[in-house]
Amino acid sequence: MTRGRAIDTVEGLSPADRADARTWMQAARAWTIERHPYLDTALSSMLLVERPGLGTVAVDSRWRLYYDPERVLALVRPHGIAVLASDWVHEVMHVLRDHPDRWDALGEPPARQPVFNIAGDALVNADVDDLDLPILDTDVTFDRLPPAARCTRTMTTEEVYQRLLALGITVGSSRADCGSGSGGLQRPWEEALEGEPEDGSADEGRAAIIREETARGIRASRQSGDVPATLALWAEAFLDPSVDWRAELRSVVSRRLGLASGVTDYSFTRPSRRRVAGFSLPGMVGPLPPTVAAVVDTSGSMTKDELAQCLGDLLGLARAVSGGQGAVTVVQCDATVQSVSQIRSQRDVLGMQLVGGGGTDMGAGLEACGEMRPRPDAVVVMTDGHTPWPDEPAAGLASATVVALLSAPGMASRVPDWIRVITVGN
Repeated sequence: MTRGRAIDTVEGLSPADRADARTWMQAARAWTIERHPYLDTALSSMLLVERPGLGTVAVDSRWRLYYDPERVLALVRPHGIAVLASDWVHEVMHVLRDHPDRWDALGEPPARQPVFNIAGDALVNADVDDLDLPILDTDVTFDRLPPAARCTRTMTTEEVYQRLLALGITVGSSRADCGSGSGGLQRPWEEALEGEPEDGSADEGRAAIIREETARGIRASRQSGDVPATLALWAEAFLDPSVDWRAELRSVVSRRLGLASGVTDYSFTRPSRRRVAGFSLPGMVGPLPPTVAAVVDTSGSMTKDELAQCLGDLLGLARAVSGGQGAVTVVQCDATVQSVSQIRSQRDVLGMQLVGGGGTDMGAGLEACGEMRPRPDAVVVMTDGHTPWPDEPAAGLASATVVALLSAPGMASRVPDWIRVITVGN
């Protein structure tokens, strides 16, 4: 999609033409819902806002869809209603996939947001194509991204973004702007985003409900085989996230997280500055972040989708460890340890390259964790489960909690009892 500049009027476009354009947009929404009823809640929640002169279609973070009536008529007359259905699907996928919050989570400079928009466009246009809707010559697709980026459909928006940045794609070479619904600040032509939505547009709480209802609709429709696989995967991931990392870590390292963030307690490990003759007084201490390690299976049996899932789980793990105050040590391992690094933020994860491709022995990764100083309170092994497991924990892991995240649920029976198993596969 290309960025346009909103103006108040367009010469030569009559009120009747503008009314005709709005009717076409409403008809295209109904046409899309009729063919893909699981999108009913999401599409019906979007408000139509006319923006003559915008030159494109866009969405804001309040789920308002902006359209240029002149563009609508210019497209529908030669191409038919399906091209407008593409617009609806494209923009609703930006907000369904929560691109605004995902952009904010990156903490990147605002000037780079158009590159994130490009990455998001490639993925949501793949959704458009999956529904057999038209792709325009000006649309961003994976085939039209720079070949050197080696971007694929299995990647996340964040990973595509990082690869485009690495090639030097900048705001100057991109005119993509799908609105704040694709991430970033409020655009000049958008309605107010802050405060109570007086027009009935979706605030953050309602947006979460819309996403959940849409995901449930997709899950229900999947049995009939009418849902593209990628949408089905999104719905399952939304409804049944692989792991609630914050709850999991609070469970497995409760000793270290027993004090809530920001709360202090008394401890003799830090003597008080107060002096009382003949007595030693405890001082105030705050909570310490847990020591956590992750072993990532990079063997040849791990598919690209499974490796992408590992990156997603590492993102969740980085967020969960004391809000990013503590580092997570990441051990990449196939038959042997390939690398050891630390992550503290989402940016660290997004810049990570998973390398390996050989045989599989997660025992080697666990042994490396046992040799760490300080010793980890918890170790998370991300694997498909096609690996030999040690019968007993390494000496350094005797008091640690070890969790195996298995992308192949059928391999759970092979995991020894001293490892807690969580299956993350569909």
